Amino acid sequence: MEILPVIGIVFLAFLIRATFGFGDALIGMPLLVMLVGINIAAPLMALLALVIAFMIFYRNRALVNYKLSFKLVISALAGVPIGLFYLKNIDEPTVNLILGVIIILFAVYKWSGVSFTGKTPGIVTYTVGFVSGILGAAYNTNGPPVIMLLSSKTRQPGDFRSTLQSYFFFTGTGIVLGHIISGNVTEQVLTYFLLCVPALFIAFLIGEAVFNKFRPERFFRLVYALLFLLGVALIIKASM
Repeated sequence: MEILPVIGIVFLAFLIRATFGFGDALIGMPLLVMLVGINIAAPLMALLALVIAFMIFYRNRALVNYKLSFKLVISALAGVPIGLFYLKNIDEPTVNLILGVIIILFAVYKWSGVSFTGKTPGIVTYTVGFVSGILGAAYNTNGPPVIMLLSSKTRQPGDFRSTLQSYFFFTGTGIVLGHIISGNVTEQVLTYFLLCVPALFIAFLIGEAVFNKFRPERFFRLVYALLFLLGVALIIKASM
């Protein structure tokens, strides 16, 4: 097993996740797929992501907007059956291309410093959650719509990061259960998982410390930079 490179990738990917609340898949999935293959990388990342989502969520639970998180989770669960139903009937490259362009435009718009004022209608929150559920079930890409919504609705990094983790924890539980039921969590995956857990905890502790040093403005500018890279990655994936 190429365990040391795997541990290094996991540490780097989840250091970014622990600091900003997302971005682990952007770094971890492509590298792990090249190293150990998709059959190990996908369930391994799902297990590790669930653990760190719980740690960040529990550590910062007082900052979670539970009402908003509940709306997103419920509407996402409603979208999952549709995503599964249309899994074989939707053109994935086209979806990735459209989503990538939208994310890039959003990141550039937010990076410009312009923002909406006023309360976001509840229907927008439910729609974002619903679309995320569809994308998550069909393409394992449930994060971007929710990240865009929360970065627009929250002004404090702690609120954004903790609420995002509560969403990822509850939806991630479903993803992990799906991997278990499908038989994807093999003995080899569990071995990698157990060996990577110490690196995950170290990444969590360092990420928490780094996060607490950010000013809100700088934090969100880096969030939009990560979103921009995520959009570029989706477009590249669509063209392959």
